[in-house]
Amino acid sequence: MELRPFRALRGAPAFKERRPGLWIDRQVWQVEDETVVVPLLIGLVRLSPESIVLEGDAALPEAISERVGALVTAKADAEPCLLVARAPLAATFVSMRRPDFSVTGPSGHRHDLVRINDYAQHVELQGLVKNVEAVLSTGRELWEAARQFAVSPAAEKLPGARFKLCAIVDEAFATQDGIETPRGILGYSFADPVY
Repeated sequence: MELRPFRALRGAPAFKERRPGLWIDRQVWQVEDETVVVPLLIGLVRLSPESIVLEGDAALPEAISERVGALVTAKADAEPCLLVARAPLAATFVSMRRPDFSVTGPSGHRHDLVRINDYAQHVELQGLVKNVEAVLSTGRELWEAARQFAVSPAAEKLPGARFKLCAIVDEAFATQDGIETPRGILGYSFADPVY
C-alpha cells in the first residue's frame, strides 16, 4: 500500500493547511466502565488494484455513479474509507502531545486528532505500510467510486485523484466494535499537490 500525506480542511470557516500532512485519530470511547482508545492513521492511499483486498459484496452501480458525480462536482474527497492493515502501527501512534483539535463523532466517541508534523515520521509510517496486506473494512462504495473517478477525463489534471483518503487501523485494534471514520472532520481537495 502506498501512503501519502494530504492537505486537511477543518472547521468553519475552513482552515487549510500550508502543506500536506498525516494525522492520528485517537478514538476514545466508553465500554461499560472501561475507557478504550483506538488509534487510526489518516492519509492518502494509492488506488492501485493490487494494493487493497476488497471483501464482501460489490457496491451498487447507481450508488457508485452518484458518488463519482459528487467527486467531479466538488473536486474534493472528505469521506475516508476504513482499512485494516497488518502493520505494527500502534507503537508509532503513542503521543503525549495535546491534540490539535477534538470533536465528538456521530456515535458519541471522542476523536482526538493529532497532526504528524515530522517528515521523518511520515517516511517511517510510509515504510511500515508499504508492503503490508490491507483489507477494506468499510467504504467499498467510496473506494470503487474513487477508482472510477481516477480514470475519468475530469481527473486528468488533478494529481490527488490517484489516491483515496483512508483511515488505517492496526489489525490488533480492528476487533473493537464502534470504530468510525472521522467524516466531516477532515476534507481533502484534489486540486492540492500531493508529494
